[in-house]
This record gives sequence, C-alpha cells and structure tokens, in this order.
Amino acid sequence: MPQVRPATLQDYAAICRIDAMILGNTSRSQELHDAISAGHGYVASLDNDVSGFAIMTPSFYNQAFVSLLAVHPQHQRQGVGQALLQHLEKNCPTEKLFTSTNLSNKRMIHLCRKLNFVESGSIDNLNNDGDPELLFCKYIKKPQFSK
Repeated sequence: MPQVRPATLQDYAAICRIDAMILGNTSRSQELHDAISAGHGYVASLDNDVSGFAIMTPSFYNQAFVSLLAVHPQHQRQGVGQALLQHLEKNCPTEKLFTSTNLSNKRMIHLCRKLNFVESGSIDNLNNDGDPELLFCKYIKKPQFSK
C-alpha cells in the first residue's frame, strides 16, 4: 500500500523525474518547485521510493483543486494514484475538491468516477491539442446553511 505524505524539497528531484517521464520534458520544474515550497505538494511512496505525486491548491474559486497527479510509469495500476487522491480528499481544506483531466486520459477519468467524483463540465480550447479538459468535483464536507 502506498504511503502518502506532504512533499519536501528533498523530493523535488524525484518529482521532476516522474513529471519528465510523463510529460516528455522538464517545462514544469519551476512550477513544481513553487508548489512544493508553498506546501501544496504530496508524494506517494512504495518501498521508500517516490512513486507518484500530486499538487493541490486552494485557489479554484475558493475551493481546493488537484492541478496535477502523476504516477511513475513502473508503478501505474498499483493504487498509487488512488492513494494520492484519497489522501487529498481527507486533507481537503474546503467544502469541495475539484480536479480535471483531458478527455483522452481514460485512466484518470476512471479513477475519478471510482472515487465518486462527478463530472462538472468541460473546457474546450484550453490546450492547442484539440483534447477537451473535463472537470470533476467531489463534495468533501456538507455545506452549512444558515437559517
């Protein structure tokens, strides 16, 4: 079972390696450094090795947003992504947790649905690749209505 914890700058190199494997380049290195420094990064470990990471920020219309979730290719389909997303749910500081993924990312769509996230819309033309971005939402805390 993967262990999930907040990321530290000691994890930065491993996170960048995983990101480069998935993305094919290191263009997000500074963004990852900034997120870790701000306390928005999380890592999952298998056998004490970083096997995946996620970034959760509180800046999506005053709700938490998982802007990035990535798993080392050798550790995919081993529960790493699920462990990360469940950890973020448990530590979500807002009423709702949002995330998004490209329509072509069937694994992430399956994971979101498996964990009871609901589709909340899509964004066309976000990227120049013609692959729409799907938004997902999960209510973490029931809203408190005043009388």
